[in-house]
Amino acid sequence: MGQPYQNNPEAGPSDTSTSAAALSSPMLANPARTERGLLRKEGEYWTVGYGGRVFRLKDTKGLAYLAQLLRSPGTDVHALDLVGDTADHSESREDEANQFAAALPQSDEELESAGIHVGGLGDAGEVLDEPAKAAYRRRLAELRAEVAEAKRLDQFARAEQAEEEIEALLAELSRAVGLGGRDRRAASAAERARQSVNRALKTVLKRIAEQEPALGALLVHCIKTGTCCSYTPDPSFPITWQVEVALRDGTTAPPERLRSSSPLDPKRADKGIIAAGEFLVPQRSSAHRTPFVGREAEGDQVRTLVDQALLGRGSFVLLNGGAGIGKTRLAMEIAEYASRQGFQILLGHCYEREPHPYMPFVEMVEMALAQAQNLERFRQTLGDHAAELAQMMPSLRRVFPDIPPLELPAQQARHCLFQSLTVLLAREAHRVPQFLMVDDLQWAEECTLALLTHLAHRVAQLPVVIVGTYRDNDLDRNPALVRTLDELIRTGFPALKLQGLSYEAVAQLLQDLSHREPPPHLVRVIFEETQGNPFFLEEMYKHLVEEGKIFDTTGQFRVDLRVDEVDVPDNVSLVLGRRLDQLNEKARQVLGAAAVIGRSFSFPVLESLLEQKKTEDLLTALEEAQRMGLIVPRAEGPEALFTFAHELVRQTLLAGFALPRRQRLHLQVAEAIERVHAGAVHERAGEIAHHLVKAGSLADIKKLVHYLALAEKHGLEAAAYEDALRQFQPALSHGDAIDSRQRAHLLSDLATAERGLGK
Repeated sequence: MGQPYQNNPEAGPSDTSTSAAALSSPMLANPARTERGLLRKEGEYWTVGYGGRVFRLKDTKGLAYLAQLLRSPGTDVHALDLVGDTADHSESREDEANQFAAALPQSDEELESAGIHVGGLGDAGEVLDEPAKAAYRRRLAELRAEVAEAKRLDQFARAEQAEEEIEALLAELSRAVGLGGRDRRAASAAERARQSVNRALKTVLKRIAEQEPALGALLVHCIKTGTCCSYTPDPSFPITWQVEVALRDGTTAPPERLRSSSPLDPKRADKGIIAAGEFLVPQRSSAHRTPFVGREAEGDQVRTLVDQALLGRGSFVLLNGGAGIGKTRLAMEIAEYASRQGFQILLGHCYEREPHPYMPFVEMVEMALAQAQNLERFRQTLGDHAAELAQMMPSLRRVFPDIPPLELPAQQARHCLFQSLTVLLAREAHRVPQFLMVDDLQWAEECTLALLTHLAHRVAQLPVVIVGTYRDNDLDRNPALVRTLDELIRTGFPALKLQGLSYEAVAQLLQDLSHREPPPHLVRVIFEETQGNPFFLEEMYKHLVEEGKIFDTTGQFRVDLRVDEVDVPDNVSLVLGRRLDQLNEKARQVLGAAAVIGRSFSFPVLESLLEQKKTEDLLTALEEAQRMGLIVPRAEGPEALFTFAHELVRQTLLAGFALPRRQRLHLQVAEAIERVHAGAVHERAGEIAHHLVKAGSLADIKKLVHYLALAEKHGLEAAAYEDALRQFQPALSHGDAIDSRQRAHLLSDLATAERGLGK
């Protein structure tokens, strides 16, 4: 993953707003020495060098604007010049080296090609044109994927940073689109260019600050934005900038040399180069990411499969291990590697609380739709297979109303769905290699497992890699997964079991967490107590720091730490329990009720469940839990959704309830969902039925049968026949609660499901 660039490990995105006074840090306070700066374009990336540190950023207009300003220090450059120069630059890659000096576009055609649409007096066209809006939406999809990954990996600061950018992008889109979806008009061509350039420059300066805070702060201080932009060097902190553009043939255009200086240390620069994390999906940043250590053998094995897929030899591989062992993290690291090799990354998750048929594949289609350049092209890609996909993803019909209905016998509908997905995957894989990740298979529905098995047997001759993860200690809760694993492993698909990190890897992770060399006795205690489980290790480290048992009053490691004094439990539940004890009693009660709702919960349902509590008290409790990193907000959707940072946090809360209390809470959750979603309870039937089943004898049998029947009908409509059958069994078992008509309908649907499975 490369070495971190920040001298201050706590530096984050807020560093981009550093004032001039902040530049008096030791990193910069050396006016006698001139630093060397490098900005070089190499294909899809720009290499940025400063003070011997080198990192890479994916190509954006903002970097091209910055390069033009750095080449002309002290010169005001009109925003129209910057926009026109960049437009010409993108049109002729062969002449990239000569395009930095392009003239200001004069004619209407030149302005149009530069993205400046001139209308009447004072009218520059739309605030955001269609390509810009499409780019914003693609970026939103990338950020949402990053938020999902950050939450799953308990990287709260990173998730918050991505959500802030989501809010900013949504605000820009809202500013550009008026009522009824009509485009708003900009004030003038110059004004529109000013807004576009300023936005791009501020974004790229923020990205630079995330990698190198001192350089980001200095550039913010020296770059002036507005109708005219400029770079004015600070005489107190001189930098000699070398700006280069790599040509297609691999040579480099002669750089503009501002004045002579000693070159960057090439050895140090080469070792420091990393991809800055701007991949297709999801985007990753090293600034707030828990260090990734160990797993060399497993990582090399899966990376080899990625390399083979580029040659047309596709693979399917399973990663398994206990909770918190690092399955998802390893898969995401491999996804980053695959993205750098040109793969499209599609992620899907299974959820314990949300028994939606084919959920991970629905998420993949949604991600692909979000990444599409335009809806028309995506619809063309679906072609005649759109109707089959709409079986598992009815929302496609809202996006594409032209999708025809599908009227096929049950068994044939299922076969067509599987075949259509296979054909579409093969078609896209020949256009761009595909990396598919299905996370948390221990909670997968049987129909999801059937589709996964179908695809696994058909990717051997395609540039496709499919990675599935599951907890091997939860297999007894999902017999369908046991049968699926038996079939897959028996037919030769590899399953890699992840063990705890080695002693050496634990020492490295503690060093990365504490930013100093940990003493051997601390490494030994943590290793023995966690057995190298990365999640347990990090949670235990946080707990010991909060308890004041790692560092003394001077900030040094304590030398008197002994095993019998650590008093850390041998399982993470107790560690998390101690962290939860830091909550006040009201917040603990609120979070406990939220845990009964599920891994994700909405504020309206929580508010309805705890209707006796004041709204302000609920908000205060959630804010406290969020500050402690126990829950994280989800930016998307209108329901004010929150997610527990880790499933183990929720399970620890649930363990604090006696069974009768837990059953009563499940019944109250079902009633709260009914109240909040009174107009669409059929869409929540599976969720309501789940809580009624958990309520045991407290649930009304007739109501339970009603929602079970609604849930099985949804399964039939989506061709998820195994899931429909699973709903039939408890529904029919309550024979005394259903009349003859209901029983006849259930038996008829049962026959349909069995025909769909060929029984």
